[in-house]
Amino acid sequence: MFDQKTQAEAMILDDLGSGNTVSTDMRGVDWDHHKYILEVRPAGKAPFRIETKAKVPIFSAPQPGDLVKVAYEHKSHKTEIQVEGDPRYDPKLIRENRKQQKAAREQALLSGAPVPAGTGVVHHIGREFAEDEPRWVVPEICPECGARVDQSAASIAEHPKCEYCARPLPCQPVL
Repeated sequence: MFDQKTQAEAMILDDLGSGNTVSTDMRGVDWDHHKYILEVRPAGKAPFRIETKAKVPIFSAPQPGDLVKVAYEHKSHKTEIQVEGDPRYDPKLIRENRKQQKAAREQALLSGAPVPAGTGVVHHIGREFAEDEPRWVVPEICPECGARVDQSAASIAEHPKCEYCARPLPCQPVL
């Protein structure tokens, strides 16, 4: 009756954008519905490509090029991205990690010890950037929808994207 689901790894080939359905959970996390094209790579089987919809947190949504865990049905290949449990996307894990980093930083500052790595510094392309230091050169105008880009915010984002159409922005790393 129901197709058996199997776990696999998948690469996100494209984010086809938001379905403009946003909801906020009781913890204040904003969730968005995105449509993705995935290349699912089942263990010991041929990879396949599929389009899927996923409910993802707005500020930590998977991006093209990311490897994600998925569950898929053998016959139909219906695929679901597994956000829960992934420290890159799961809001609960992100919140817990930030709390731990903040507590470790505060304790280090109070005790006079060196501040732990990973608190206040972003590592990118072999170089360290302060949290408010630009990491990307981004366009003034979104090439997808024509909206003006907040360059000060997009240039320090982990994955710069248009705040209006939610499409990834073309960007070059700051060297």
